[in-house]
Amino acid sequence: IPVRDVIHRIEKTSDAGERAALILSLGGLGENIIARTKRESIVPLLLELYRNDPDAEVHSAVDWLLRYTNKGPGRPKVNWDQHVALGEIDREVSGNPAPEKEWSAITGGFTAVVVHGPSVFEMGADPNEPRRSDDEVLHRVRIPRAFAISSKEVTIAEFQDYLLESGQKSRWREDVLKRFPINPDTFWSEPERPQVAVTWYDAAAYCNWLSRKAGIPHDQWVYPDAIGPGMEMPADYLHRAGYRLPTEAEWEFAARAGSSTAHFFGDGVGLLDRYAWYMANSQGHSWPVGMLKPNSLGLFDMYGNAWEWLQDRRINYTSDPTSTTTDAEDTALAVTNDVARTRRGGSWSYDKETTRSAHRGAKTYFPDQRRDSVGFRVARTLSATPAP
Repeated sequence: IPVRDVIHRIEKTSDAGERAALILSLGGLGENIIARTKRESIVPLLLELYRNDPDAEVHSAVDWLLRYTNKGPGRPKVNWDQHVALGEIDREVSGNPAPEKEWSAITGGFTAVVVHGPSVFEMGADPNEPRRSDDEVLHRVRIPRAFAISSKEVTIAEFQDYLLESGQKSRWREDVLKRFPINPDTFWSEPERPQVAVTWYDAAAYCNWLSRKAGIPHDQWVYPDAIGPGMEMPADYLHRAGYRLPTEAEWEFAARAGSSTAHFFGDGVGLLDRYAWYMANSQGHSWPVGMLKPNSLGLFDMYGNAWEWLQDRRINYTSDPTSTTTDAEDTALAVTNDVARTRRGGSWSYDKETTRSAHRGAKTYFPDQRRDSVGFRVARTLSATPAP
């Protein structure tokens, strides 16, 4: 298909999914098909879509196409060289959400994607799903709210800004050095990679900092001021407007993006390296967030790159698959080091078994632990039914 026809269709189609797919298709074209002069003629259209298109998948498709060069496996063969232009748009629109958009650039450097609700979905894995674990019992879950979730994992640059501004940089790096005495600088020297070596408490403290930066009233912050072992969550924390970690149900619903298969792109693994950095393609390290393709909600790295801390305790699913469970506040509000928390998504150092929407990870991830492949992304409640 001539490139001019693809561009014409991007301009004319009213279907956001089609527009996003066509934009992603441009990433597979070589220099012999889409030369620099042709790319330069298309860039203004793509940047305009990045700034103004209300659809989150379109926004992320342009991000994927234009932000990075051909570093790493699975990248486009040509360099659109628009990293600086995208950054300027990010700064221009940051902190000015538009109600008609399903995404917004947030103070702190990332984009939040709106997930409409309430929502009901099948959580867990079908008994016949390949590589399924016994703790992935298929059951119906209701998420009684709309929420926003960051399109990318929190980066080293974003987390280090928090440490510097909050005066925690030296302490945090000393703690990392104790846990990882060999080459600890790898945890802060690559600004676009996901921040790992964070405890659950570190992630919660970052969320409070982000709530303050965004001007969210203190009584709407999700975590208490004193964050650490023995802290107690407010009883209405999922009804508050502050930033927080996603719940396990929110994460899986967002990862699935409407799918019921093992991955949001299907059951097989033939396409996995287009969406996930994992053991087979990572070359032994994480990669800048957003280098691989997003899912249809516009979310990057939902599989692989870094495991992601979640809000919830690690508990078993309901034993009644016919019932509907509501994703609500935990009845146990205290956070202690002897009760495991949940993390999802797999990472650069794990194999394909972990890179499924239903995979829950181990039961041994406690909130005070630092791991070299565990990071996080953030979320917040947008609307919810009144707290009981």
